[in-house]
Amino acid sequence: MKLSLRVKIFVVLIAFSLLPLLISRTVTGRTARNMAATLSEGTRTELLAIVTAELEHSAVTTQRLIESRGAGLRLGAMTLARQAGPLLGDVGVATGQDIPASERHRVRMGGRTMLADANATLPPPDFDTISVHVPPLAQVAGTQEQAARLADLLPVFRDIHASLAPGVTWARVGLESGLLLRYPGLDSFPRGYDPRDQDWYRSVRQSLRPEWTVPQADPTTRQVMAVIGCPVFDAAGRFAGVAALDVPIQSVLHETDLKLRWSDAIRSYMVAPDGEGGLRILAQQSYENPGRHWHMGIERERMTSDDPEAFARLLALMSETQSGAMRLPHSGEDSVWAFASGQNYSFLLIAPESVVSRLPDEVSGSLAAMFERIRSMSAVISGFMLMATALLAWFGSRAITRPIVNVAEAAGRLAGGDFSTRVHGPRTGDERDVLADAFNDMVPRLAEQMRLSRDLALAEEVQRLLLPGHPPTLPGYDLAGGIVYCDQTGGDYYDFIEVRTESGRALAVVLGDVSGHGVASALIMASVRGQLHSLADMPMTAGERLTAINASLARDLDGTGRFLTLFYLELLDDAGSVRWVRAGHDPAIRHLPGADHSGELGGEGLPLGVLEETAYAEGHTRLEPGEVLVLATDGVWEARDGKGRMFGKKRMLALIRENAHNSAQSIRDALMDAVDAHQGGVREDDTAVVVVRRTGSAAAPEDRAGTTTGNARGNA
Repeated sequence: MKLSLRVKIFVVLIAFSLLPLLISRTVTGRTARNMAATLSEGTRTELLAIVTAELEHSAVTTQRLIESRGAGLRLGAMTLARQAGPLLGDVGVATGQDIPASERHRVRMGGRTMLADANATLPPPDFDTISVHVPPLAQVAGTQEQAARLADLLPVFRDIHASLAPGVTWARVGLESGLLLRYPGLDSFPRGYDPRDQDWYRSVRQSLRPEWTVPQADPTTRQVMAVIGCPVFDAAGRFAGVAALDVPIQSVLHETDLKLRWSDAIRSYMVAPDGEGGLRILAQQSYENPGRHWHMGIERERMTSDDPEAFARLLALMSETQSGAMRLPHSGEDSVWAFASGQNYSFLLIAPESVVSRLPDEVSGSLAAMFERIRSMSAVISGFMLMATALLAWFGSRAITRPIVNVAEAAGRLAGGDFSTRVHGPRTGDERDVLADAFNDMVPRLAEQMRLSRDLALAEEVQRLLLPGHPPTLPGYDLAGGIVYCDQTGGDYYDFIEVRTESGRALAVVLGDVSGHGVASALIMASVRGQLHSLADMPMTAGERLTAINASLARDLDGTGRFLTLFYLELLDDAGSVRWVRAGHDPAIRHLPGADHSGELGGEGLPLGVLEETAYAEGHTRLEPGEVLVLATDGVWEARDGKGRMFGKKRMLALIRENAHNSAQSIRDALMDAVDAHQGGVREDDTAVVVVRRTGSAAAPEDRAGTTTGNARGNA
């Protein structure tokens, strides 16, 4: 008859005498102290690693917030610039226009007061007006005409400021004439202030593209700002000025939120390589000096550490990874440095080690105190019990708990990666045998799951390497492509391949969709990709190339029920000549900016792998300058939201028309972002999009007649 653990303990208490139990109590006490010390130190080490990882996560999260916020601010500045440009007309033509009486309530002219005291309180800004500032040497008549033209910017200022609040302090437009418009309205400009002399204006004027200027002293509030500026062009395409948004450094760094979460001792920085093997500080809390004069430049400091060798290792780590953490001193105090890097800068958090280790030290101390209390309590209870029973209980507990300790030790070896470990020992005939058997049965299953996980991860990496790293550069064209799988691997595929044709060289643009998804579809995709690349140097037409691939694939897939739809497009020259083959895939969508309808590159053709003897026909056409081709898999228009509603081709066509004037990358991003938002982040199918845009000035839609042969047709 098998006895339970509780019965066995009772039998041990009755069976043994006083002396053996006393010996057991002494040995068990020593073991408990050692275990307490080991567990306390181990727990502290693990918690310290977890808290350090959490600090790194805070750096990554904040860096992503900064990037997301920066993208919104950049879009706001670009919107303001695009709205201001048409209002200026041709700034080289003066009309003598003054501000109409009906518009004068919307602007505030002549504000040139400044703060004499850095601690003085500014009057509240007026959100219904625009402040207008004219430098002393500017021509007042010309600036009044420009101010009259830009009076209609008030709704734009208001919308941009409201949508980006509370981070944005000022939205402004500075012109080459010296005129400066600022929202919200507040008459507080220094007399000598000229926007054309400021870093935020000069950097944009020099590059003619959006630029960040950090740090920049604000002449009104004397706060340190990060400024995003965007060039303004008049109707003639000439540079006319800069539209800019001012954001306080404190808002950029999110240091208030970080201090609430961690400690007042934490410090945040935005840094960038200085070209000399070090780091230049772009933004830090110490820049927030409200008494700083706007005329005095802000000298950018360099990030340093008390340990140059450790700092050099940190720089090496930052160059190799996008995020990480390292311990090294800062300002004479041992600290943890956590970073997250973006494209042009890195976000750096520095926390004293005393802050990071506070929780681990508390938990470690609590564990030690808990074990000490347990020992003390055990001693008190033992004193009131019969000495013989207490000694027998401690002696017996060691033998009883040994199998459980064996399981714990085996679990530790398993955690270290030893999948050959097993729990061995004498059979006890109770629940401890069940625990040991369950552990021994679990280990091989866990090893198999780990192997499958590694195999899938390897397959995912291999498939990622089979896709283009970036689109090629081809004169006359702007190319972009992207793919998102619903599983670790999938059957959607796109590629850019330089091929040899019967008459020369061409760039092939390929988009395919294997039936189903997962590993099987990924293998078929890899096979077709290999055949396309192996035939790239063969002088063949597009139809001959797909006919040869289909014959081989049909033999391989015979009886499996699988197939591959493919759209194969060749860009023959920089004059816009293209030809294509449609192998069961949805037609490519073509759209010319300004046209009220879109077209298709269609044609007949079975999917690859269905019939071995299938021959594929080609279509030919010519793309007009500015015309856009969009190739996509059914994961785009068949994407469903939480209520089962499909994304649909109508919405896809509307997005293409809306973004047709943008770059190929922007069109691709707009489509994939819209699909992702529609699905709410839950994907049921792979999604792939390729955009081909012919560069150059777009022709009028009526000039396209007679340029297409084959199966290319229009859609409303």
